[in-house]
Amino acid sequence: MPRAYRILGQKNPSAAVLTNVYTVPNGTDAVVSSIVLTNTSGSAGGGVAARVSVNSSSAAVTTANYIAYDVNVPGCDTVTLTLGLTMNAGSQLSVYANSTSLAISVFGTEIT
Repeated sequence: MPRAYRILGQKNPSAAVLTNVYTVPNGTDAVVSSIVLTNTSGSAGGGVAARVSVNSSSAAVTTANYIAYDVNVPGCDTVTLTLGLTMNAGSQLSVYANSTSLAISVFGTEIT
């Protein structure tokens, strides 16, 4: 089983919109090793509330799909989630933030 270590996705989502960051391609499994949430705001005092969900199908995201909910990312700071999150083909990782100051990067391995 060939493995590819890579950046699985990077986004700067719109405020208050659930945004798909990564979808596992057909015929592939994936292991997400880390998710990096960065508040790019120049204000060290302000925080961004971030939510991360994983959904194993194209169905609507529900409360049960969240792996992080309203995580506070302080201004000019980063929160790193170190995981061993397994995802099968078609699974989606999405993010929601209350501000456009959030940048998200997802790192991991695709297995074909």
